[in-house]
Amino acid sequence: PAEPSPGCTGGLGRSRPAPPALPTPCAGGGGSPGEELSSTSVEHLIINPNAAYEKFRDKRLGTEGVDFSDRIGRTRTTGYEAGEYEMLGEGLGAKETPQQRFQRLQHEVQELLRDVEQIQSSVKESGAEEELTPMALARQVEVLKQQLLSSHLEKVLGPGAAVDFADPEGALAKRLLQQLEVAKCSKATPGKGPARATPSAGDAVTFELYWRPEQDQFAQSAKVSELEKRLAQLEAAMRCEPDSQNPLLVGLKGSSLMDTVQVLQAKVNVLDVAVLDQVEARLQSVLGKVNEIAKHKATVQDADTQSKIHQLYETLQSWDAVASALPDVVQRLVTLRDLHEQATQFGQVLVHLDTTQQEIAGALKDNAVLLAEVQKTMKDNLAIVEDNFADIDARIKRLQK
Repeated sequence: PAEPSPGCTGGLGRSRPAPPALPTPCAGGGGSPGEELSSTSVEHLIINPNAAYEKFRDKRLGTEGVDFSDRIGRTRTTGYEAGEYEMLGEGLGAKETPQQRFQRLQHEVQELLRDVEQIQSSVKESGAEEELTPMALARQVEVLKQQLLSSHLEKVLGPGAAVDFADPEGALAKRLLQQLEVAKCSKATPGKGPARATPSAGDAVTFELYWRPEQDQFAQSAKVSELEKRLAQLEAAMRCEPDSQNPLLVGLKGSSLMDTVQVLQAKVNVLDVAVLDQVEARLQSVLGKVNEIAKHKATVQDADTQSKIHQLYETLQSWDAVASALPDVVQRLVTLRDLHEQATQFGQVLVHLDTTQQEIAGALKDNAVLLAEVQKTMKDNLAIVEDNFADIDARIKRLQK
């Protein structure tokens, strides 16, 4: 069977490269297996069987459009495509043209810009800092994009090399239509002549269109980013410093640009001549009501003040009898103060006497115990002395005999 062709799938962007092949020892080689395993030229891969099984579970190898038959027919057989880039043409050993390379670089720069924007958003959320910040990387990508555009390859390669990133699907459809028109014009033959044979399948023009869902998301993100950028420019141009004294800025704090425009439009509509008369009439009615409320409020305040004054006067009148007797009460309290001080001293003396009495009682108890012990000791000593005298008398009597 034919070898798989390193072609492309016909889509945009880059495809996933084929996995590297594991080196195998040559039959009859000079090196030993230990030397080959320890060599730096051998790549050691650690593969987790469970992870590989989960990744390729329920996967099937697509055989649509694949032909490994012998090359007997005019058409060239097609194997599995294993090219590095999807932009390369189909067939064995297809070389990347300058136009394809230019388009691939444009797509890669655009994908790099999108990746940098995602990194910037993630860094803003986490607040982490690295050696190469996303802002610096974004600036370098912009410089790379400017260098790519400054090369003016579109003039050399033709208008077909340009890629509209705002609407890549629409640009691709237009390019396909243009190529179809060119193919029709090249195959059309003017005038009469013999009927031509039916073209073979190899001479037919075949277009394969691959839709990438991320392109829609990318286009939408690009439009949203452009809109946010324009809104930021408008807000920067219409920004004003907060001023509490400016009546035009009342109610504009913390509102969006659309709300601000609506509030300003409402204020401008109020200044219309047809509306000013109605506003003036309403203001006159409101002013009259405010004056009535002010008069009523003054009357109510006067009545409340008079009531409070009357209550205060009655309170003072009730305290007149107490105020006349207050000096005598103060004199009595001054007289009783000395008596209270003496009573306090007497209480302290009683406490001291009680404490002293308790100490004397304790000392008497101790003396009584000691006296009892002395009396007991004296009795014992007297008994011993009497016994000694009795013994002496007995001895004297024995000696006299």
